[in-house]
Amino acid sequence: MTLPDRGPRSSRLSSPALQRGLGAGVGLLLAVGTAVMGGAPGPGERALYDFAVSRLLSPLPTTADLVLVEVDDRALAALGERWPLSRATWAKAFQALAEYRPNAVVVDVLFDAPESRDALDLGEDVLERLRTSGLANTPAGASLASDLEARLYAQDGDARLTEAFSGVGTVILGSMALADDTGGLPVPGDPLTPVPLDAGRLRLDARGLSTNLAPLRLAAWGSGTLNVLLDADGVIRRYPYAVRVDGKAWPSLALATALRLWPERSEPILRVASTDDGAPLMRLPAPDWLPRVSLADVLAAGPSSVGLDLALREKTVFVGVTATGLHGQSTLPGQLAVPGVEIHAFAMDNLRTGRVLRATGPVEVLGLVETALVLGLLLWRRGRARSLGAVVVQASLLLVAHTAFVGWLLADPGWVVPLLPAAVGVVLVTLAEAVARTEDLQRQSGALKRLFGRFPREAQAPPPGTPDASAPPGDAGSGASRSLPGDPRG
Repeated sequence: MTLPDRGPRSSRLSSPALQRGLGAGVGLLLAVGTAVMGGAPGPGERALYDFAVSRLLSPLPTTADLVLVEVDDRALAALGERWPLSRATWAKAFQALAEYRPNAVVVDVLFDAPESRDALDLGEDVLERLRTSGLANTPAGASLASDLEARLYAQDGDARLTEAFSGVGTVILGSMALADDTGGLPVPGDPLTPVPLDAGRLRLDARGLSTNLAPLRLAAWGSGTLNVLLDADGVIRRYPYAVRVDGKAWPSLALATALRLWPERSEPILRVASTDDGAPLMRLPAPDWLPRVSLADVLAAGPSSVGLDLALREKTVFVGVTATGLHGQSTLPGQLAVPGVEIHAFAMDNLRTGRVLRATGPVEVLGLVETALVLGLLLWRRGRARSLGAVVVQASLLLVAHTAFVGWLLADPGWVVPLLPAAVGVVLVTLAEAVARTEDLQRQSGALKRLFGRFPREAQAPPPGTPDASAPPGDAGSGASRSLPGDPRG
C-alpha cells in the first residue's frame, strides 16, 4: 500500500513554526552572548544604557566630606608654571594642606621619576669648593655658603616633597598598572599592598606596576592604581577596583583609600569591590556633586583662612589636574570630558555606600530567564490570537512590560539586565507570525477562487418588456396580432 505524499503539506506546516523558532532563538542567542561577553550592556545597547544612567537614573547626591583640590587653569596662571608642576611647588602645596589636618589626601599624580638635579649638583659642587678653599671661613664666604645651602635645600624638590608627605601623614599615592613587564613589583613594607580578592576573576590584567619614588612611597600612607577601563567606543562605564599583576590583586586608588579610612568595614568594602569581577558599572554623579578648591587659593591663603578651614579640615581631599587640554580627561556615559581624579572620587563614594550597578552572576541568570519568559509567552499567546492585530497588541504589551521591568531593576536594586535581546526576539517572532498569517490568507483566498470558479454564473433575467432573444422570430409580434375579447375584427 502506498502512503500519501505529505511532503508539501508538512513543509507548509513546519515553515512558520521554524521561522518563529528562529526569531526566538536569535533573541536567546543575543542574551547568551551578552552574558558571555561580561554582562549588560551589550555592544548594541550601550547608547540606551548611557541615556538611562545619565538622564533617567537619579545621580549621586552632593557629598559633604569629599573635596577636590584642583590644578586648574587659574592655578597654573597664578604659579607661572607649566604642567607638570615642580616638586618644590608640590611640597609647598602639601605643607599648606597639612595645616588643615585632612582625613586623607588622595593624589591622582604619579611621581615615578626623580626631578632633574643638574642645578642642584652644580650648586653642591660650588658649595664644596667654597668649603675646601677656605673662603667659607671668612664672614662674606660664610654668609654666601649659608645662603647657597639654604637655596639648595629649598630647591631639592624630591626631598622637600618627602618631608611634606610625612607632615601630612595621610597621603595616598597613585601608581600605574602596565601592559608590559617594564615595571616592577612593590617590596615588603611598601604602602601598595595586594588585597584579598580572587585575582583570577579580575577584568583588568597587567604585567607590571609603575610606582612612585622609593622615598615618597615610604612617606605615604597608602597607594593604589590609577587605571580605568575603556569600552570599545572610548567611554568609561566600569571602574576597576583591583588589577591582576603576578597572580595577585592590587587595589585601585579608590579601594586603597576606602580601606585606609574605614578599616573596620574592610569586609563589606571588599565584597562590593569584587562585584562584576572587580569592575562594576558606576552610578554617575550630579554635575557639581564634588566641592572644588583651586590650588592657587590653597597656596595663597594662610592657615588662618576660615573658608579653607571649613572646606578642608577633616575632609578626604582629592588632588589632581583639571586644567584645559591636559591629560586625565575621560568620557563618561552622557557626559563630555571628566577629570580622572573625579572618577576616582565618585568610585570611592560608590564603594563606601555600596551603590554600584551589577550585571553579572545572578543578574546574568535573571536576564536569560526573563528573555526566555518573554519570548515563551509570546509564542504561547500568539496561537490563541484570532487576528494579526491581536498578535501585534500582545507583542507590544510584552515589550512595554519588559522595558518597565528592566528599568525598575536598574533604578531600584541596581541590576543591569539586557534590554535588546528580548525586544529583538519579540520583533522577529511577530514578523514571522505576520508572514505566516499573510501567506495563509493568500492560500485561503486562492482556494475560494478555485472553488467558486467551478460553477457557471446564472443568466441575468431581462427587464420587463424587453424582447427575449431566445424566443423564435415569429413570436416577437404574436402579442400584437392577438385580438382582444369583443374586438369587432375577430
